[in-house]
Amino acid sequence: MSLAFAAPAFLWLLAALPLVVLLHFLRARTRRLDVSALFLWQQARELAERRRRFSPTWSLLLQLLAVTLAALALAQPDLRLEGPPDLVVVVDASASMAAVDPEGARLERARDAVMALAADAGRVALVRAGLEPRLVLPFSDDRGALYDALSELAPADRSADLGRALALARDLALETGRVALVSDDPGPARAGVTRVDVGGSGENIGIVGFDLGIQQAFVALASNAVGPRSALVELRQDGTVLASSELLIPSGDQASVTFPIDVASGLVEARLVGLPESDALALDDVAYAGQRPLTVVVDAEVESVLRALRAVPGVSTRLTGLARTTPADVRVLTGVDPDDAPAGDLILLPALQAQPDYVTIGSWDRSDPLLRFVDLREVVVGLAPDAAAGVGQDDPGWTVLARSADLRPVLRWREDARGRIFQFLVHPSQTDLVFRPAFPTLMANVLERFRGEARVALGATGDDGRPITVPGPAEVGGRPVTASLVAAEQTRLPGPGPDDLAEAGPLLGVERPTPLAAWLLGLAALLLVAEWWLWSRGPGATTRRPRPSGRRPRTA
Repeated sequence: MSLAFAAPAFLWLLAALPLVVLLHFLRARTRRLDVSALFLWQQARELAERRRRFSPTWSLLLQLLAVTLAALALAQPDLRLEGPPDLVVVVDASASMAAVDPEGARLERARDAVMALAADAGRVALVRAGLEPRLVLPFSDDRGALYDALSELAPADRSADLGRALALARDLALETGRVALVSDDPGPARAGVTRVDVGGSGENIGIVGFDLGIQQAFVALASNAVGPRSALVELRQDGTVLASSELLIPSGDQASVTFPIDVASGLVEARLVGLPESDALALDDVAYAGQRPLTVVVDAEVESVLRALRAVPGVSTRLTGLARTTPADVRVLTGVDPDDAPAGDLILLPALQAQPDYVTIGSWDRSDPLLRFVDLREVVVGLAPDAAAGVGQDDPGWTVLARSADLRPVLRWREDARGRIFQFLVHPSQTDLVFRPAFPTLMANVLERFRGEARVALGATGDDGRPITVPGPAEVGGRPVTASLVAAEQTRLPGPGPDDLAEAGPLLGVERPTPLAAWLLGLAALLLVAEWWLWSRGPGATTRRPRPSGRRPRTA
């Protein structure tokens, strides 16, 4: 059997019991009695005042019991015959939880809050809420194991799926346990969940965007500070500074810069330098992007295609009739059906059409990165003749990037487990696209999609099965990747505003009274009604009236 209080601070109301006694003593009523002589009554009164003693009454006893029960009810008692209730704690593992605020490190405050919650619990389970929820400690009554699990917890994820993590916690808690959420997310309260807010007022500047393009690099910074801030950003490769620039970031806003650099391959690091010590979060002070050299093999001599491929920096192109079987990063194949093509990254060209239908391109997806800076207005293409019923029909799994004026696909993209395919539905020699600047730009965009070193969000699962919590190179599925935070919502550090910081310490919300608390409140109300009924009957109902010893004296 165990008794725990969800809100023990209300037990301080028991200190009001002496005040109730004092008020009851001052409220005592006087009674009218007839006496034979006033001087005798005056002497008795003086003697009573010298020897006056406090005598309890039923009314006082009921009042004391009512105050005691009310204080216990507000403290939310939870009486269990099987021992303290189990507790499932969900700890937010998003990157903002790694911030160090003027109020203290959020992770340390979260650890202290979990240990405080565990003091009144039986077994405790710990759930990490990140990109994917994960049970890091099954139910255990070993507080040392809980502290070790909290010490190994590394908050760094790009975001936290609190909804799925709480669903996992509720499944673990079932009917006999409680669920607590320790987070800096100022989201709405969730029914049945005790929430501990560890947000703070830290000021932070971080990288929220980093991309490498053709002979350029794009960097975006964000700040949550009240007022403009400046920051110096450097691009480095193998310890050498390639470029740098100082940006002025408006209050609570973003700023960006584009560097003209030529990086054919390798890993490039964007880093903020010279930040003040008050910068709350270090995970967003560095970001990575990489490019690797590409080997491309082509099975047919198409001069416009070879010329566009060789113009892309870091690309090695070779013409061979054995392109289907030659090891390469990208294969350019002509007249091959996509369903019969080998696995891997492919650029497919159709066979020459004997009598093509010449039409213009009517629309294209300007928002797709593959068509970035690609202008297809009035481009003429020679497509294979199609039956009227087939016009505009798309194959499942394909993304159509450009269509002719009669809605036939011209360019399309597919990505599946076998690889990625970019397909031309027009042969380069049967379109004027190859004579426009859009064609080499298109080929460069396609190769960048193939070449771009795989990038994952910070918090993705690495080859060891654990989340990646440090920005930089890693391996996922045996492939080299780079992990960076680059998340504006984390850089802006969710947490309470300046007006909310007056509340010191975490707030443990109680969603509903415990069953025992409801019974105690009802009993306290019943006692107050009984006390009022006794008091309303007059002084004779609460004190014993002395019987007269003789005849009642006459009064004038």
